[in-house]
Amino acid sequence: MRSRVLSFRRGKLGGFPALLLLLASPLLNNACQTREAGVAADEEEINQSVASKVSFAAWDINRDDFLMKSEFAMGFQEGPWFADADADKDGYVSEKEFRQATGKLNWFQRWDADGNGRVDAGEYAKNSNKADFRNWDRDQSGHLDQDEVVAAVYKTWDEDGDGRLNPDEFAFGWFDYLDRDRDERLAAQEFDLENQPVS
Repeated sequence: MRSRVLSFRRGKLGGFPALLLLLASPLLNNACQTREAGVAADEEEINQSVASKVSFAAWDINRDDFLMKSEFAMGFQEGPWFADADADKDGYVSEKEFRQATGKLNWFQRWDADGNGRVDAGEYAKNSNKADFRNWDRDQSGHLDQDEVVAAVYKTWDEDGDGRLNPDEFAFGWFDYLDRDRDERLAAQEFDLENQPVS
């Protein structure tokens, strides 16, 4: 017995330490599984929390069945949309980030109301509150192509004209995007963030 204790103290692994490792391995495995389950539960809770905030009723603070810009901006800024779009995390969305983040929205198709493959000055005026069609018609063709339309949308959202979108401008731009009847308020049927995600 004494020789076994001495050999253990000298660093020679005997049967006892190996037995301890064998007994401990199921406990370690259970601990890892429990931690993974906890992380999954936390992620699910976060997703449910965001989903619960993306509800018309939760954002309609004055309960008038419409969202005004201020109500929309408050709810929108609590969600992931701006953070997801701001890839470099500098607190602003550049035009490049904007193009990547809103790629699924197909601005050109939305602005090309008559479907003729080009956006003319009249179609531009219906979608932009800025009277600078000529500035965006870079090739002076009399209509806008897809790249010109995305640049025009970005500039329309950039209300202070500093060449980047802050969180308020991003939220207000989304509001205007969803406000299809242009009445400066969102009805429940216009509030459709889940089906028009930032890509």
